Amino acid sequence: MSVVIQSESELFSNLVKYIKAPDMLKYEALGQSHHIKLHKDIWGMTSWNSGTVEFNPHNIITENEQLLQENYNDLLNGLNTTVRPKKFEPNDNVILIQGMKESIDRDLGISTTKLDWNSIGTSATAESESQTDLISEFTDAAYARKVFSTAGSSARVNQTMRLGMLWDSDSFDAAPVTIRESGIHWALTGTLKCHARVVSTDFVLDTGDLFVIQINELQENGTL
Repeated sequence: MSVVIQSESELFSNLVKYIKAPDMLKYEALGQSHHIKLHKDIWGMTSWNSGTVEFNPHNIITENEQLLQENYNDLLNGLNTTVRPKKFEPNDNVILIQGMKESIDRDLGISTTKLDWNSIGTSATAESESQTDLISEFTDAAYARKVFSTAGSSARVNQTMRLGMLWDSDSFDAAPVTIRESGIHWALTGTLKCHARVVSTDFVLDTGDLFVIQINELQENGTL
């Protein structure tokens, strides 16, 4: 039997925050000087019950967002036409100070790195700009940071960077595992190469379950 650990009202509230984030940023830009650039970073974390969905990892952004949109439409209109996620949570992102500096170096051509690795870990320690890595990244023999360009999906949509990754229970030595944090890195290893870190409430990944992480970095200029 499928396990859903989130009420429909909570799911709907979370979907509204996630789906409406671009519109809210545009609204926030109204009345601001066009010399001001606004930046909004929001992560979507979704767990799916074993056997309820299938994804192509290289198309994970489109496929996962389609299901989230279907759930939003269902809950908005009192329908039940699509599979419900086990849990969905939107979380605002913290760009680390070292990540800001590295981004500037890339823009200036000083650095040729790229944001191509996704990590997950077990610590619920609050995010801080001064952090340089995850607090407690998994160290299972089966675990390694995943590469967006080969194992996931990445795209620019207008002025939004989108990165998506699919994780499953085979990524770990044994299930269940509890996921509480995630990061974007510009290297496979190293504790000083993390661009951003986010913390969630507990996501318990059971055998066969799927876990999707998506990062949306949105930008808007003011409109006056």
